Amino acid sequence: MFGAGVVSVLWGSERRRDEAWSLLGLAGLVLQNAAFAGVIAIRLALTSTTSTVTEGNGATAGLWALHDALFALNATFLALALVGLSVGGLRAGLIRRWHGRLGLVSAALLFASATLTTWFFGRTDAFGLLGLVGWLLWVVWIVAYGVTLIRLNRECAP
Repeated sequence: MFGAGVVSVLWGSERRRDEAWSLLGLAGLVLQNAAFAGVIAIRLALTSTTSTVTEGNGATAGLWALHDALFALNATFLALALVGLSVGGLRAGLIRRWHGRLGLVSAALLFASATLTTWFFGRTDAFGLLGLVGWLLWVVWIVAYGVTLIRLNRECAP
């Protein structure tokens, strides 16, 4: 619903500029939701297994590997959504500069975390905080965008 709301606000001005940043962001949101649905489905499948990865069960280990891969893709798709909706909102003048920068920084952190996770998986250093900080910035970004859309709706209401 959020993505459709942003696209409905941005699409007119983007068409005049021959751009489609909001559609890129919406595609990221759709892909992110599909990837996360896969993550949840795999978690449900793993709860029905009796073995653990350490027992050497190939199917369980494969499910965990697929789970981790989809979870990383989830972050890359969220980064895609952040880029598309931030750039679209900035170019249309819908969001403020700090808000757009926040989205782009969050996207960079999420993308870096997702792409570097396999190299640092299982380590206890501060690298794990990269994704957490990106996710927390995303929460602030989406709340600010929601407030912007609500204010815009109130201004346009009869």
